Amino acid sequence: MTDRDEISPRAGDEQAFLDRVVPSLRAPETLESNFEARVMAVARAEAPRRYPRSPHRWWRRPRIVRLSPLGGLALAAGFAGLVSLGTLAAANGLRNDAPAVTGPEAIDTIHVVRFVLVAPGARHVTLVGDFNAWAKESTPLVAAAVEGVWSVSVPLLPGRHEYAFVVDGERWVVDPMAAAVTDDFGTETSIVTVGSDRAT
Repeated sequence: MTDRDEISPRAGDEQAFLDRVVPSLRAPETLESNFEARVMAVARAEAPRRYPRSPHRWWRRPRIVRLSPLGGLALAAGFAGLVSLGTLAAANGLRNDAPAVTGPEAIDTIHVVRFVLVAPGARHVTLVGDFNAWAKESTPLVAAAVEGVWSVSVPLLPGRHEYAFVVDGERWVVDPMAAAVTDDFGTETSIVTVGSDRAT
C-alpha cells in the first residue's frame, strides 16, 4: 500500500461525505433581522478613518505665501502676459473671411437654411460644409415623402458658406440649384450666402 492510497478516500467514503455536505450547502441562507443595521454601523464607524468628510478642505485653510519683490514682479508680469495672450487669441478667433454683415443682422442672428437634394436611388445622404467642419456624418439628410428627395434644415450664421452633399458615403455632389466654385485641387463646392438679399 502506498502513501497515496492511505490519503485518498475510497469511492464509498466520498459519496458518504457528499451526502452529508451537499444538503447544507444547498439550504437557503437566512440572515438575522438586524444584519443590515449591523453592517451599516460598521461601515459608518470605518468611513471617517478611510475617507475624510471633505477631501477638498485643504484649499480653504489659510496659507502664508512669501515672495521677494523680484518674485512678485515676475508673477505679475506672467499674469499680464497670460491676459494679453488670451485677448489676442479671442480677437483672432473673431476674424474670419466671411463678408461683414451690418445692420440688425450683425447682432447674433442665426438663419435656418433648408438644404434639398434630389437623388433618386440614394440610400443615405449627408451635408458637409464649412459650418460643420466638413464632417461626413454630422449632418444627415432625411428622406422626404416624395421618393428621391432628401432635405435637412441647418442654423447658419450670416455670411458666405461653402457646402456639398455626400451620397451613400462616397459620391460628392454639388447643389445644382446654387452657385459653385472650384478650389485649387479641382474640388467643386456650392455657395450659399446667408443674411443677404443677393444670391451668389
